[in-house]
Amino acid sequence: MRRSDRAPTNPAEAPANAVAADAAWRDSAALYSAFAPRWDECFDAANHRNAYELLAWEYLCGILPPAPAVVVDVGCGTGRWAAKFLALGHRVVGIEQAPEMVKAVQAKALGAGMTLIAESMEDVVLPLAGADLVVAMGSVQYARDPAAMIARFASWTRPGGCVFVCVDSLVAVALELISLGRSEEALRILGSRKGVFELDGHTADLHLHDRRGLEACFTAAGLVDLDCRGLLVTMSALGREACNRALASDRAAFIELERKLSAFPALADAGKHLIACGRRPR
Repeated sequence: MRRSDRAPTNPAEAPANAVAADAAWRDSAALYSAFAPRWDECFDAANHRNAYELLAWEYLCGILPPAPAVVVDVGCGTGRWAAKFLALGHRVVGIEQAPEMVKAVQAKALGAGMTLIAESMEDVVLPLAGADLVVAMGSVQYARDPAAMIARFASWTRPGGCVFVCVDSLVAVALELISLGRSEEALRILGSRKGVFELDGHTADLHLHDRRGLEACFTAAGLVDLDCRGLLVTMSALGREACNRALASDRAAFIELERKLSAFPALADAGKHLIACGRRPR
């Protein structure tokens, strides 16, 4: 399913594309460059994207160190979260490989507190133990080896600092495919744990995660005090259209319910997105 007019941001929002990748790994730089002109609009609209971004930001605010801290924003996109960190007095190192996303960040002129590195997260070299917080909001799943990338995140983090990631949920994507009568695709991605995102003729491969596997990556990276939660559990329970109707009807009630649901570890995999946080031991 290709939708050039109003593109989905991930395979959970494009279940027809959630199929196993069987070719050489295709990175996401060109695809996200094509997405750049619409990126902020997609997340500013009063919809499920805005809702999960809000919930993720609320959670992250609870683990932010006192300012001024050094925050590494991996896959910083158009600088949405970087601007929030800067407004709170933090210094930000933004990593972004998509050329048009890089241009969008530069156009925002976020100030001296922002250092932008136009490079792949897999290639960039950062000082060891130099960051107080490493954030990867929807980016680490595009790495060829997410577990190795999370280990790199941990190495960039000071003792006592945190790593925070948001990824697409394997279980939620499979459930949505089944609800749409695409059971063969659901079985395929459950076996491969990979998806494909297509946009404007561009294709990117990505890894899909479940709670146990994501926590295992954090543990292997030496991170402790793990917390893994699901965001947008309601979408798995009600379906996409009913979820958006609930948001339109009473956004405050929807957000409050999602806050409560995210606190239950048993529901993590039902969330359209998984967020995970771990701390580097002192």
